[in-house]
Amino acid sequence: RVEDRVPELEQLERVGLFTRAEIRAVLRKASALEYKIQRRALRKEDFINYIQYEINLLELIKKRRARIGYSFKKEEIEHSILHRVHSLFNRATGKWKDDVQLWLSHVAFCKQWNAKHQLSKVFSTMLAIHSNKPALWIMAAKWEMETRLSSESARHLFLRALRFHPECPKLYQEYFRMELMHAEKQRKEKKEFEKAKMDLGEFNYSEEILNGEMARIVYRDATQKIKGVEFQLAVLSIAKLFDFTQDLQKEILENLQANYADDPLTWDYMARRELDLGSLKAPGHPTKQSKVAEMARREERCCAVFDEAVGALPTENMWKCYITFCLERYNRKTNSEELKQK
Repeated sequence: RVEDRVPELEQLERVGLFTRAEIRAVLRKASALEYKIQRRALRKEDFINYIQYEINLLELIKKRRARIGYSFKKEEIEHSILHRVHSLFNRATGKWKDDVQLWLSHVAFCKQWNAKHQLSKVFSTMLAIHSNKPALWIMAAKWEMETRLSSESARHLFLRALRFHPECPKLYQEYFRMELMHAEKQRKEKKEFEKAKMDLGEFNYSEEILNGEMARIVYRDATQKIKGVEFQLAVLSIAKLFDFTQDLQKEILENLQANYADDPLTWDYMARRELDLGSLKAPGHPTKQSKVAEMARREERCCAVFDEAVGALPTENMWKCYITFCLERYNRKTNSEELKQK
């Protein structure tokens, strides 16, 4: 109701953030917007316009505060406006439940104004209605992990999501990534405590978790349900982002070669991998010539794998992979004459 605004508007005038004329203008505009959302035939656009007006008002108050250097009375001013925006969003999403963009706008608003408690409720209600959308589960789990720093809540969300989508590759990939992030976080914590010579007795750091064993369990469970080389390569690329996953990478690579040896993408990956596998570094500072020579050797090793690949799997797709690689390297102005000839 418009009369509920009076205390916050009086505060805005009293502290010098708004003039009396501006307060009257806000009241007139708010009355018009309020009238539209009280009609029997509700329109989504009226709610969106009202919400946008309130957000613009919040931004204006923020700028005015910065300009005059006044930071008090936020409880009486901003908090009541924030509460009203949340109420408007709740009414709108309650009326137009299927509009995912409306839900996402509320999520974005909560993030912008750091409304963590409110956002948790928004995610909970949204997922109850839109449980058929894996991307929303991933968004909620990432927020729990990265913003609220709760790997337990993120794990719970991923497990719930997988009950609805037991064969969704993206869900498994992000769950796999989350478990590795959790392991990395614990490793860093343990290292800091050890550096500070603190007693680790009260902290339960499991060696299995520190070594990424939870991620391995997620990976093995996923491979029972999801077939295809693309998924294997996706989780392998995620594992490579973490410096403690050598054993896990080895297991994924072995599965890739054992189960997908007749897939051109496996050969393509194995060949391109040679570019990243450097040889033993020569003593002293590397010169430009030595760097060029080293890259040429790596490219030759790539070509040797591709030559083996087109011999073992002489398909159109395999040749396409080989040609694409050669063109990519050629466009990088490589100095390898042999590659240019290929």
